[in-house]
Order: sequence, then structure tokens, then C-alpha cells
Amino acid sequence: MSQGLDVGEIDFLYDVMRLDEKLLIDALRRRGAQMRLINAESLAAPDGLGRVGLIRVAGRSKVIPLAFTYEASGGISINSAQSLYISHDKYLTYLALIKAGVPTPRTKLAFGLEAAAKAAEELGYPVIVKPLDGSWGRLVSLARSPDDLASIVAHRRQLESAMHDILVQEYVEKPGRDIRVTVVGGRAVAAIYRIASTDWRTNTARGGRAEAVKIDGELEEVSVRAAEAVGALYAGVDVVESKDGYKVLEVNGVPEFKNVQRATGVDVAGEIAGAVLSLIKR
Repeated sequence: MSQGLDVGEIDFLYDVMRLDEKLLIDALRRRGAQMRLINAESLAAPDGLGRVGLIRVAGRSKVIPLAFTYEASGGISINSAQSLYISHDKYLTYLALIKAGVPTPRTKLAFGLEAAAKAAEELGYPVIVKPLDGSWGRLVSLARSPDDLASIVAHRRQLESAMHDILVQEYVEKPGRDIRVTVVGGRAVAAIYRIASTDWRTNTARGGRAEAVKIDGELEEVSVRAAEAVGALYAGVDVVESKDGYKVLEVNGVPEFKNVQRATGVDVAGEIAGAVLSLIKR
């Protein structure tokens, strides 16, 4: 992949220096990595970029162009531009999962209320309504009826145009929790239950509680296949337990992992750092 490429320093790109980024920087430094810390908001790309970019920037509008900038000059983006492009779009992720045979809830893309209503009738109420891009459960809604759906779609129409296109997804009954699996280099290295508090969504950003998960063979297989489906070196894979077995909800190409590391005691940052250095030394 990078054979013959003089990588020099790793560009560590961020916009908000969260605990996740601090843990990863420390893990890389402990392994002797040479890095430049670059606040993406100070850049006038393509100026100021090196040969390898480890992109820890929030938001599709920054992540995607930065990733493609590195690859356009023959460098390396981690994760790859293509994997970030797919994983930052929930519909493209769905298509990749279906193509790879990864179990996932039935999902339809709708560009307006009529199409959304038809999709919801086909899937059966209640349904989940999602934007194509987003994290932390923001703008993810539960529609229990056609009236709920119409209200949700009307609200989205008042937002920026990027929010007008929506995903309608079958609702999967879950035991008050879902699972976040961190996959690194083709292995499921750690996982947590995200247990709902008062909200039906289980995101820890919304008050969900994290508990360590013992990863069984089926969970590992489903999670690794999901990360491979989008082409990610490392990823946070969101999985739900259904009556039909595990189903993948989303794949996150710039995942937060601090709660996984805290709850499991696994050095997730160290696993990611090791995979990054192995990739650029090939």
C-alpha cells in the first residue's frame, strides 16, 4: 500500500481535541511515531499537508475533502477516502452492508413525504427516520404513525437542504440496549453494551450507560465483515440484538472509543495506533 513511500511525520488532524484524540496521540507517541498535530480549521488545503493523514475531524464536510486531498497527491488517508465517504453516508453504508451480505435492518431512501410514507407502509410502523449523515443520535426519530412521519418530514424541510433526504428504517425491538464494537485491523478488539436510560436511543452521548461485552464468534464475524464492507482499517460498528440474531445499524469511520476503553479496560487507542503504524510501514 505504502511500499516505497517516504511517509515522514504523520499528520494528526483534529478540530476538537477530545479525550479520544488525546488517548490516540499518547498511544502513537509511546510507539515512537513522529507526528504533527494540525487543527484542520487552520488549514488552507492542499497547503500544509504531508504524506500521511490520520483524520480525527468531526463532520463529513471536512473529513471527506481532507481524505481525498491526501490520496490525490499519492499519500495515505486513514481511514481511506473511500471508506470515509461510504461510512459518512448511512445509505451508502446500507448498500455496502447489503452487498457484503451483512445482516442489517431494511432501509429505504426517501426524497419526500409521499415516498417516505410509502416506505413506512412497506416496512410497517413504527419506523426509524434518520438523516443520511449524523452522529450521537441527533435527528434520529421514531415514527409510530403516518401523522408522526408527516410531522418529522415537515420539520426536516425547515432545516438545511442536506437534511431533506431521509432514511426510513425498520424498527428492531431490542432489549433496551445496543452494542458498539470497535474493529481494528480485521479484529473485534473490544465492545460495550450501550444501555438506554430514559431515551429509546442508547447513545452514551444521550445518557446511555456503558458495560463491557464478551465478544462471541457471531458478533465478531458480523462486526468485522461490516468494517470490511466499507473498507475501514478501524471502525466503530453499532450492532443490535434482534430475534433473528445480530444486525448492524451503522459503521463509524471516525469513531469515538473512550467509553469502550474505559468500560472494557482494553487499550483501544493502542490497538488503533499499532494498526496505523503497521499500515504505513508496509
